[in-house]
Amino acid sequence: MTPPAADGRTGRPARPKVAVVSTGGTIASVGRDRLDLTGYPEVAEMRAVGALLAELPELAEVADIGTVELPNVPSHALGVDGALEVGRAVRNLAADPATAGVVVTHGTNTLEETAFLLDLVCPPGTPVVVTGAMRPATGLSADGPLNLLNAVRLAADPAARGRGVLVLLDDTVHAAREVTKSSANRLSAFRGGELGPLGFVEGDGAVRFHHAAEPWAARGTFDPDAVGTPPRVDIVVSYLGADGALIDAAVAAGAAGIVSAGTGAGYPTPAEEQAVERAAKAGVLVCQATRVASGLVTPRPAALADGVLTAGDLNPWKARLLLALALTRTNDATTIQPLFDR
Repeated sequence: MTPPAADGRTGRPARPKVAVVSTGGTIASVGRDRLDLTGYPEVAEMRAVGALLAELPELAEVADIGTVELPNVPSHALGVDGALEVGRAVRNLAADPATAGVVVTHGTNTLEETAFLLDLVCPPGTPVVVTGAMRPATGLSADGPLNLLNAVRLAADPAARGRGVLVLLDDTVHAAREVTKSSANRLSAFRGGELGPLGFVEGDGAVRFHHAAEPWAARGTFDPDAVGTPPRVDIVVSYLGADGALIDAAVAAGAAGIVSAGTGAGYPTPAEEQAVERAAKAGVLVCQATRVASGLVTPRPAALADGVLTAGDLNPWKARLLLALALTRTNDATTIQPLFDR
């Protein structure tokens, strides 16, 4: 890490400026007591970002912190419009040349979705790091304070520049495009797809990357002020004997797009395939994804000609967000497909 320039008044190294955007979640939640590690959502109380930062005097050795407090809500209560509000705030902060990095605190239930959306609306450059916690702020051995400290360390490190939006929990750095929550309860709840994590923040605070985040066409290409309210896009998960009724229902509900989470490498049932054909004829774009935790839905040129996209290695909920934003520009499948491809 390149040493920062000296502060002309004190002669000490100038600290980088990092903005912390608070959106609530477990990292800010208050439980009934120190052993309340599961029932705290019923308490419905969250600490302000200032209270979280006050418990971390060590941050003063890492960065000068500015704060933005957005409405504190459980992340499963945050809609696409709310995530776009976070995106606008983060994009504006990251565009300030004085900002070395931005940290977003977020609930873990939908953290991967908001992080992915941020990757779609924030041009790579200024580091943006999303973090959270699996234990409430009042819990015994809460993980939030160290996650927040390490997120600031990561956001302040020049090595994080240009890598797109990053996710930091449990000392581990993930790419927003790859990361997913794989456990409902464990501290090591997040994993980074088939390629694994990008790196780690070590116990002494050092940031170590062991491979780069791959560039991809959609990163940073959407302006959150221009997309307005994205159209409805639904996800339909396939299962043994699925009859396509849910796909028909999504069309009837006014969906402009549908993500079909098929079995294996992206295979709906025969009845669902017929429903997909009906949806395509009705002008609804369908993106074929898989319900499997990892792997690739390979391109299918013949299907693309019929208005059916393929999600590649994006999971269904990330494919939904990308399709929703893409539909604010065009409903042409051949134009949208490259946004999903590596």
